[in-house]
Amino acid sequence: MNEQLHALVEHTMAQGVGARVFALRWKNRRIWIKQAVPAKQKGWHHLQRFLANITGIALLRPTVSPGGKEGLETEANTLRKLSEQGILVPDLVGVAEDWIAIGDNGGILQTRIEDCIRAGDHDAVTKLIDAAGKGLAQLHQAGLAHGAPLLRNLTIRDDEQIGFIDFEEDPNERMPIVDAQARDILLFVFSIQREFKKRPELLRAGWRAYVDQAGFDAPQMVPLRKIVKVLRPVYLMLRPFRRWLGTDAINGLLAYRILRKSLNQE
Repeated sequence: MNEQLHALVEHTMAQGVGARVFALRWKNRRIWIKQAVPAKQKGWHHLQRFLANITGIALLRPTVSPGGKEGLETEANTLRKLSEQGILVPDLVGVAEDWIAIGDNGGILQTRIEDCIRAGDHDAVTKLIDAAGKGLAQLHQAGLAHGAPLLRNLTIRDDEQIGFIDFEEDPNERMPIVDAQARDILLFVFSIQREFKKRPELLRAGWRAYVDQAGFDAPQMVPLRKIVKVLRPVYLMLRPFRRWLGTDAINGLLAYRILRKSLNQE
C-alpha cells in the first residue's frame, strides 16, 4: 500500500465524505474509494438458502456480501481474477483494512442510456443496450459470472467497450458457474425492465443481443429454462392480482413473460 495514498484517503474520510463510495484525484487521474459496509445478510437469506436446498435450484442460493474486511477482500480478489482474464474492470489501486481504491472504468451505462433517451437519440439507446447484452455474454463466454449485472453496474468507455463494476457478491464461489450465469441473465433483463418499464423493446433488444452472442444452446440456458419452468406457477398465480402488486413485482412479471416466450420459441 502506498503510504501517501493511504494518508490521503484516511484524511479525506476523517473530514467526512457523506458517501460510502467517493472519488479522489491521485497521480493525475480519478480513482474511487469504496468503504467497507456491515454484513448484508438478512433473515430472508436463510429462507432463500432453504428453498435452494429443497428445490435443488443452485441459482437460488444467496450471494450476499459478507461485509467488512472480508467483503473488501472478496471484491479485490474478483477484480484481480477478472483483470487477468482480460475483462474490462477497474484496476486495483490499493487495499486497506476498511476500504479499497480502484481506478475509473468509464461512465455508468444506465446514466448514458438515460441521457440518450432525454436527447431523443433512440438509435444510440438501442446500440448501448445491444452492447450491454453482448458484453454480458462475452463475460459468460470467458467462463465467469458477475453476480449483479444491473445496468448501473455496467460501464461504457470512450472506445464504446462495456466494462463491469461492483463485485461485492461473488456467485462463482457459491454455485456452479452455469447457474451463476443464468442468475446473471435474470438480473440483467429485470434491470432493463425496472429502469425502462415504458420501453419493453429495450428488454427484448438486450435479451436478443445476449442470445446472438452466447447462443440458445449455451450451457447456462439449461438452468435458465429450469428456473423459468419452476416459476411459471408463481407467474400464473400472481398475474390476476397485477393491479395490486408492487412495482418490482410487476416488472418481474413482465420480464418473466418476455423471457419465457423467447425460450419457448427457441
